[in-house]
Amino acid sequence: MNTDTLARYVQRFLLTKANKQTRSWYKRSLRPMLEYFGEDKSLTEIERTDAEAYWIHLNERTDCWTSHPGRPTVRKPLSPTTLANYLRAARTFWSEMTRQHEVEYNPFAHLEAPKDNRPPQMKAISAEDLKTLWKEARNTSARDFALVTVLATTGIRAGELASMTTDQLDLAKGETWVKGKRGWRKVFLGKVCIEALQTYVDDRPDEPTNALWVSAHQGALTTDGIRQLIDRLAESAGVRGRHNLHSFRHRLAQAWLDNGINAELLSQALGHANVKVTLHIYGNQDDKRVRNTAAQAEMFPFTDRQLTAHPSFGD
Repeated sequence: MNTDTLARYVQRFLLTKANKQTRSWYKRSLRPMLEYFGEDKSLTEIERTDAEAYWIHLNERTDCWTSHPGRPTVRKPLSPTTLANYLRAARTFWSEMTRQHEVEYNPFAHLEAPKDNRPPQMKAISAEDLKTLWKEARNTSARDFALVTVLATTGIRAGELASMTTDQLDLAKGETWVKGKRGWRKVFLGKVCIEALQTYVDDRPDEPTNALWVSAHQGALTTDGIRQLIDRLAESAGVRGRHNLHSFRHRLAQAWLDNGINAELLSQALGHANVKVTLHIYGNQDDKRVRNTAAQAEMFPFTDRQLTAHPSFGD
C-alpha cells in the first residue's frame, strides 16, 4: 500500500490548520490540484514541469464552480483572484513539504500569478433587500431576527457569527467575543441588536451546547447552516438579489462610509489588521455613487459651508 500519496499529505497539511475557516479555504483551494494530479499520485513524483502543466491547465480552464455544493457550473475562465488563490495554496503546501524534508524542493516556487489590477468592488446586499429580509426574519422567529440583526449591524464575519457562545455574550455591556481570522476579538452591539438578542436568549431552548445559535435539531448552527437559513429567508421573502453572508458586511461598510463614519473606527469594527485593508477593499466607489456625489457637491467650492457627513445614497 502506497502511503506516499498526495492526498495523504494534503490531509496531514490541513490538520495543521487550527482555524476552521483557514482549513476550509486550503481544502477548497487545493482540491483542483488533487483532481489534476490524482489523489494516489506519489508526492515525490511531482516535478517543476508537472507544476507548470497544472498552472497552464488552470489558466486555460473555462468552467467555474465545478463541484461547488451551492452553485451551478458556469462556462467562463477562472478569475485572476481564483487563479492567485489556487497558486498560493499550492505554493504554501509544497513549501511546508519542503520544510518537513518530504520533498527536495518546491515545484511551484518559480510560478507567479499575474497581478490583478482590477479595483476591488464592494458586493453588498441592497438596502431594500436587507430591509425585506430583516422583516421576514422578524416574522419567522426570535432566533432568525436576532441572527439577521447581528449580521446586518455589526459587520461580523460568517465564521465569527457561528463562533458566538452564550458565555461570551454580555448584553449588559453590549458586547461579545468572537473567534475570527486572527484569534478572538470583541464585537460591540447596538441597542436594537441587544434587544433582539435578549428576546432570543430568553426564548432559546435549554441546550447542552453553549453555542449561541442552535438549530431545530438541538445542535450548534455552522456557517453552512447559517447560509442555508439566510437562503430560506430570502426565498420566502422573494429576495432575488445578492444575499450571501459576506454581503451584509459589505453593506455595513458601505453605509458607515456613506454617512461619514471614520475609516479607523470602521476598520476596528470589521476586525481588520489595519485601516489600509479597509480602505483598499471598501474605499472604492462605483460610478453611480461618484456621479451622485459630484452632482450634490457641485457648488461646494463656491461656499464656506463645510461638509460634515457624506450624503446617503440609494442603490
